[in-house]
Amino acid sequence: MLPLVLFDIDGTLLKTRSAGREALDEAFFAVHGWERATEGVHIGGSTDGMICEDVSRKFAAPVAVPAVQAHYLRGLSERLADPTRTTVCPGVFALLDALQGRAHVALLTGNWASGAAAKLAAARLGHAFGWGAYADDAVDRNHLLPIARARAASRGLSPTRFVIIGDTPSDIACARAGDGEVIAVETGFGDPAALAAATPDLQVSDLRSGADQVLRFLSR
Repeated sequence: MLPLVLFDIDGTLLKTRSAGREALDEAFFAVHGWERATEGVHIGGSTDGMICEDVSRKFAAPVAVPAVQAHYLRGLSERLADPTRTTVCPGVFALLDALQGRAHVALLTGNWASGAAAKLAAARLGHAFGWGAYADDAVDRNHLLPIARARAASRGLSPTRFVIIGDTPSDIACARAGDGEVIAVETGFGDPAALAAATPDLQVSDLRSGADQVLRFLSR
């Protein structure tokens, strides 16, 4: 039996130079007329659904989520058409290659599935991930690991372990809430000290320099 490694996207696999936030702000303005809607709203480690709820509270008005989501995807795709917007984090391609035959891999992300697919395609990572748990599945990120467990079972998988790789304390909290393990990587939104304070099972500066540590941890 192999472990299931669940990758976060933003700050863990790739970066898009705030393309997601820009596209969300554009979508909120197009649908509701709200300017700088995500200003002051927690983004890193959140889910797209939770961002919508936070923006709703900020403006004391409901969000038309399907319309915002549709505008967001169009705006995100337009931005990601610029190849300079997307950067793959260090060591990602090599680690994914090294995990073949050693682990199952999937996504556990706060992105809506459509946004996740757009970002992965821009980074040429779409082939590596056939499924996952997304913001469409739950607004609260802490509910995503049980969903990933159920989805793995529905695919006939019986992982020995469930390990999240992410870049924020929210990824660590998600793993703990779902009785999983977690590797924190310092390439994204999380301050290294804040990550350490959240006590991940392993913390590495990036997936290139920390690749051997990650592989040893997964082979335990």
